[in-house]
Amino acid sequence: MAMYPDLKIFIVDDDIFCLSLYEQFLRNLGYTNITSFTAGDDCLQQIKEQPALIFMDYNMEGMNGIEVLKKIKAFDSHIMVYIISGQEISLVAKEALQYGALDYVVKSSLSPEKMTAIMKRVEEYYNPRRPKEGKKSFFDKVKSGLGI
Repeated sequence: MAMYPDLKIFIVDDDIFCLSLYEQFLRNLGYTNITSFTAGDDCLQQIKEQPALIFMDYNMEGMNGIEVLKKIKAFDSHIMVYIISGQEISLVAKEALQYGALDYVVKSSLSPEKMTAIMKRVEEYYNPRRPKEGKKSFFDKVKSGLGI
């Protein structure tokens, strides 16, 4: 079960079925602090709530997932974001990682087992006792480890 059940999680997808499915996967793992949005704009309006993690669809009306990702990272580079897409497009995956997404997941591969693996990785990174100021993102840690 969840090591941090109160981890604040946002899910952003214009497909109501997918929103419900991802939320159920997370609740089955023991997470309780989940907020769902059907548009990137709605998520950005609530970003001041400081979610630790956001699962976001790439292909949405209005702003796409990459555009929303850029705004999230401009607000707080430490918010973890997973981009989810219905298509396996390497260019989009590369762009998502370039702008700070933790990973890119194809919708058809997102199962309860995959969600468990994702959340295990998230909890390894997440530390609620770590001070907000000066906290390094996953990619900052990788860069430091590589001496970049």
